[in-house]
Amino acid sequence: MKKHKDVRNEGLARYAPDLPEDLQESVDSGQLFTQLEVECVEQLVRGVKLDAATINELRLESCVLEQVAMPRSIISSAKWKDVRFSGCDFANVEIRALTAVRVEFMGCRMTGLRLAETEWQSLLVSGGDQRYAQFRFCSLRTSEFDNCDLQEADFYGADLRGCIFRRCNLRNVEMSKAKLVGADLRGSVVEGLRLGAEDIRGAIVDAAQALTFAPRLGVKIS
Repeated sequence: MKKHKDVRNEGLARYAPDLPEDLQESVDSGQLFTQLEVECVEQLVRGVKLDAATINELRLESCVLEQVAMPRSIISSAKWKDVRFSGCDFANVEIRALTAVRVEFMGCRMTGLRLAETEWQSLLVSGGDQRYAQFRFCSLRTSEFDNCDLQEADFYGADLRGCIFRRCNLRNVEMSKAKLVGADLRGSVVEGLRLGAEDIRGAIVDAAQALTFAPRLGVKIS
């Protein structure tokens, strides 16, 4: 049985992707990604360039994708397991149904990414640009956002229990009706973060953030 690396941070358990050490680079990935149904298992994919592509199903397992660009593409269904995206471009991509387990986005462009019907576990988004991305009603439990620019992103109604937002720009982010119990916002910019008193209950914040949220909680600080 495979053992997944357990990445812990004050009670959070996020499992890193289980990737083979000797992935072989795909020699026909450019042609593969032009198909309506794409399946890629235990491969290294580099340098694929697509624009406004249409993919009915994108199945990835135990793969690393580097410098793959598919801006403005539409993916009807996606299932990803043990995948790392590095320096990829998902700007204005629409994914209508996504199931993902142990997935990492490293330095990726995700501006305007639109997700629907998403079930995500053990996600890591590190660096890159996620401004205006839409995660409405997505389930993102036990996931991490590290040093991300999420300005104007939309997490309305999302399940963010146990998530970590570390050194992120959350300015003007929509989190109304989100589940934030155990979510760690410490060290992130929260000015303009849109949520109510009930939404913030159970979240973990630092002293400076508490001052920002105090008026919404009816707290007067003298």
